[in-house]
Amino acid sequence: MSSSKKAETAYLLPKKDCLSYCEPVLISACLLGIPCRWHGRRAKRRDALLARLKKKYVLVPVCPEQLGGMPTPRSGEYLRGGTGVDVLDGRLRIRDSASGEDLTDFHVNGSRYTLEIAEAIGARRAYLKGGSPCCDRDGITGELLRRAGIKVVRVP
Repeated sequence: MSSSKKAETAYLLPKKDCLSYCEPVLISACLLGIPCRWHGRRAKRRDALLARLKKKYVLVPVCPEQLGGMPTPRSGEYLRGGTGVDVLDGRLRIRDSASGEDLTDFHVNGSRYTLEIAEAIGARRAYLKGGSPCCDRDGITGELLRRAGIKVVRVP
C-alpha cells in the first residue's frame, strides 16, 4: 500500500470529509445499531441523522450502562418519580423492577466513565438516546454531561 493511501486510511472518516478537523461528539452506541440496549436487540439505526453528523463530527460511541458494568441484556429499569438530577443529588435510587436490586451505582459509575471519555476526547456535544435512565437528556449521563458544560441532544 502506498504511503498516501495508508495515510488516508488512518482516519475514521475519509480525509476529504473532515476538511481540516472534525470535532468529536459522543453518541449513544445503540443509535449506531450496536446491540447494547437493555433487551440485547439492535435499535433502529438512524441513518439520516448519522449521515448528517458524520459530515461535521467524529462519532464516539458510548453505552453508559455497559461502561458501568451492566450486562446486555439487562433489566429494563426506568427513572420513576424523578430525573438524573434526583439520582445524582441522592434523592432517587434506581431499582430493578423485578428483583428490587439497587442498580444506581452501575448507572452513576457508567455516567462518570462516559464523562471521562468526553473530557479525554474534548467532546463538547453528545447525542443521547431518549427514554433511557442513563442516556436520555434528562437521564443520569445527560445531566452529568450538562453539568460539565457539554451540550446534550436527545434523540427519540
